[in-house]
Amino acid sequence: MKDYGRTIRKIREEKGYTIQQLSEGILSTSFLSKFERGNSDITVSYFFKILEKLSLSYDEFLFVHNDFNLDNFEVFFDKADQAYVSRDLSQLQNLKEIHLEKWRTTNIAAYRCNTLALDVLISILKDEFVSEKEAVAFLFDYLFKVEVWGYYELRLYSATMFLMQPEMVLTLSETAYTKSIYLRKLSKVNQIIIYILLNTLTYLLRHKKYLSECKVFIGYLDEISIPEKDLLSRNHLLYLQGIYEIQKGNQEKGIEVVQKAISMFRELGSTGLLIERENYLKIILKNNER
Repeated sequence: MKDYGRTIRKIREEKGYTIQQLSEGILSTSFLSKFERGNSDITVSYFFKILEKLSLSYDEFLFVHNDFNLDNFEVFFDKADQAYVSRDLSQLQNLKEIHLEKWRTTNIAAYRCNTLALDVLISILKDEFVSEKEAVAFLFDYLFKVEVWGYYELRLYSATMFLMQPEMVLTLSETAYTKSIYLRKLSKVNQIIIYILLNTLTYLLRHKKYLSECKVFIGYLDEISIPEKDLLSRNHLLYLQGIYEIQKGNQEKGIEVVQKAISMFRELGSTGLLIERENYLKIILKNNER
């Protein structure tokens, strides 16, 4: 977060605040001065108190921090999604080469992480899923060390979650939930957090030993309260609650809930999701027979 300090100073000066005025009631003037010079870091709570005093949202701050340009990494994800939906392997490979080159020339870790997100999409289209331990460790370390998770970190994690071991997913999903708390009032951030929590449950519910952790993540989704208009996410949660009951040993009750959710997917015309959920149920039931 140190590199944010210079942007704070720029905004402070443009808004006509002295460093004494901005620091008053938040932290010491000398500490803020060190932060603005990039010589020291500050806590997340102090940072957001400063933004509040400057009457600035986090998105607005990032807009200034990125020199008033559309976030290049958000554009990256949009391009990657479009190429994936179009099953355009050459475009995905081209994006990967571009970001590998940017990583080599700038040494910015995010570019390396982007190539891993592309690897996931490429491997799915090729049906040859491959995971490099060194690359996954790099990605995990990058995400774990980020002080405040913004939209980029959330999208990056959601795109690469299934590369990781369950213990990594447990840690990073918990991190994503706690470190993005200040941004949940933004609808696009809230939506992707919901998506991450649902995928975390989908991943972990395959393993009965993580049932207590799954209960915690179900609780997080209850706290967030999925919007009523987001029928697919609400129904997905219902489905996963049914799977959770099956894994706990309440098979009859769980299957009843799951079938109710599957019927809703059918009514919503979500054929792809319907097939995925039916296959997932078969896997869970088959594993329980062993």
